[in-house]
Amino acid sequence: MSKAPHLGSESSPSPEQAFDPPPDGSSIIRSNPETQNQDDEQKIEKSVIANSVEDTNPMSKVGSESSPAPQKALSLAPKVSTAMGSGQETQNQGDAQNIKERDIANPAEDPSPSERVLWDVARLGGILFLIMWPWTFFAVVSAKNGLPMSSRLVEITSRYPQRVGTVVTFIGTINQVAASFLFGQTIVRLGQELINRRRLKDDEGGENPQQNASPKGNMSVFRISAFSAFRHMTLVWGIGTWNRLAKEKKRLGVLALFLATWGAVQLVPSGTAGLVTPGQVIRNAEVSGMEWDFTSSDPGCLTWMEANRVNNTCDWRTFGNTRFTTCLGENQILDVLESGRANMLFSGARVHNQMSFLNQLGVDGGGIRFLGSTKGVLPLGPKGVIPAFNLQSSSEPLTVYDTRRGLLSYNYTLNHQGLNANVSCSYNTTSPIEHHAIDGVDTTGRILNSNGTCDAAAGLQDVLENVHFYPTLNTNNTLTYWACKQVPQPGSLDPTYFVYLRGRMNYRTSIGNITCRISPMRAQDYSVRYESLLGYFVSQSTTDGEQPPLRSTFYRFVEWGLVGLGNVIWETQNWDSNMFAEAVFSAAAKNLNLNTFEKHDEYLPLYEAMIEGILHYQATYSRLIYALGSNPPQNCLRNVTGPGSYSVRGWAIEGSFTQAGLLMPMTLVNLASFSLLLTCFFIGKLKYSLSFDMTDTLAHLTATVQGGKKPGKEGEIAWTDSVTFPQASNLKPTSISGEGPST
Repeated sequence: MSKAPHLGSESSPSPEQAFDPPPDGSSIIRSNPETQNQDDEQKIEKSVIANSVEDTNPMSKVGSESSPAPQKALSLAPKVSTAMGSGQETQNQGDAQNIKERDIANPAEDPSPSERVLWDVARLGGILFLIMWPWTFFAVVSAKNGLPMSSRLVEITSRYPQRVGTVVTFIGTINQVAASFLFGQTIVRLGQELINRRRLKDDEGGENPQQNASPKGNMSVFRISAFSAFRHMTLVWGIGTWNRLAKEKKRLGVLALFLATWGAVQLVPSGTAGLVTPGQVIRNAEVSGMEWDFTSSDPGCLTWMEANRVNNTCDWRTFGNTRFTTCLGENQILDVLESGRANMLFSGARVHNQMSFLNQLGVDGGGIRFLGSTKGVLPLGPKGVIPAFNLQSSSEPLTVYDTRRGLLSYNYTLNHQGLNANVSCSYNTTSPIEHHAIDGVDTTGRILNSNGTCDAAAGLQDVLENVHFYPTLNTNNTLTYWACKQVPQPGSLDPTYFVYLRGRMNYRTSIGNITCRISPMRAQDYSVRYESLLGYFVSQSTTDGEQPPLRSTFYRFVEWGLVGLGNVIWETQNWDSNMFAEAVFSAAAKNLNLNTFEKHDEYLPLYEAMIEGILHYQATYSRLIYALGSNPPQNCLRNVTGPGSYSVRGWAIEGSFTQAGLLMPMTLVNLASFSLLLTCFFIGKLKYSLSFDMTDTLAHLTATVQGGKKPGKEGEIAWTDSVTFPQASNLKPTSISGEGPST
């Protein structure tokens, strides 16, 4: 049997295979004896056959019995004897000269050593760059706790969000291509050095003339296929051959290593995308400002507050770009009722997502929202009611409107001073409120006066300053109001306040007489948080340990709230009903399923929460009116501080261990490239003896399989057969034919 196919190069026959060429100089194909082929088939195991073919044609056996054994070519190129005449050699040389240079598929390249060194340095630099840049970026982003984008880049990514994904995918793909390319280049370099080392070993041990005449630098078929697989990251072994590879542990290990490397290369884009995809970068900041302190005991402050007290005279005042009314009712009556209703639903009816929308307190043409009621605070900060006194922040985006618009989200928490009003109501059989006709006015019974008397014997005093009576409509559903205060008891800083409600006609049955005790009613600190994504403020009482020492609260801050409460109940009376009362009835009917035509104890918590919410709003608006005053004494102000944070578009590491795990596949591939290139330097010592690519298709076409005994089937080779490249051999091809070899 002949040797396995020779792919386009010529090798010298051994002495016992030499023969004289025929006189005409044509190529001669040698065939082995048939008996020798049969013996070889019995001796070689089928597991080592790399490309076994099953002959299913029964006629082929018949033909083989009646005809001589098929001849097997040693090479696809012409087998030209070294004893050929000089005429044939001259013809071959002439043919080679006639071939145009552009038609040569594999022209010989012999770069200088300096060029080879530069290419290796470029490969080494590229590998080091691919190893270092992801981890450098990872370390910088982690160390800085996020890397914000520039304002221009933020604008671009916000305007074209879909293109961000395209760019990220492109970067990941480029990273994968670069890693795969450099890994393949190191495989080529390693193949060159290994073939050259085997060639040098053959030269050193070649005392036998036959060995010296045979091609050098051969490698096995399996090794060549493995190099090609790693070089091109392509599975060159068909799945059908895996069972034969599995019979040899080393080959199975190479297959497993290739699959692991291939999988790592496929994960490079995902690791890159996880690293460079923009996200949210969170920054912390401190927000500080100043607000009115209604617990100040400074004489100059108290004098100023007396001189600039709320007169409840409705007018409009401009502050910045916003106009505010200067009274506690009338113009903002809807906001007042909204605050009371929201607190009633949130606290009394347990509707925990109830918001209060307060348009009158808004700035820049928009209102603000609270979860529940305002708790008497005047919220400052970026989305507060008005710019605070000397509002400052450790970070510009929270205080500058133009930069704040580019933020993805922000939040801050400030400890504000608000109002604590503890209201408890009960039904009563009597009431200090009286109804009587208006003196000297003929109203035909449709309008009447209502007022009340504070029992001095019980220690009660009038609290409604400049309010003598409330003229109101005399309808079937009329609600009237009065308030008194009890002087502070010994050891108490704050007086106790009483609010009285009295219903007439139909309301006499459903409301009757209600007495509400308010104690304490004083200033208190609240933690007020704003979140831009939610768009509302949340006021919560601070813990006892964070409350300042109790001090007396400026009495007008409290008592003008009671005046404002009376104005609300008086102004919401119409010919059919009272809006204050109807708000309580509708909440009870809808959320508690109560009858609206009779009294019930479950109504009382609703009245308590409604009154409390309105008092909270009146305290908030009183702060606003005082804040609109000019040149307040510094002793009337208190510092307000709190933490804040904001998020901008940029790069952040969320879950460092997860992201590090995503970077490991590309890192391992690049480290493998780095290690293989260093191995090439160690083996070759920068001598650069060979320059051809053993994994190239054209190199395969010129290679020769030099095997031992072969099975008796055409074209079959074994994994262990040797492959020789003419580029690595001392023997040079004797001819180049553009028409292809003859057989």
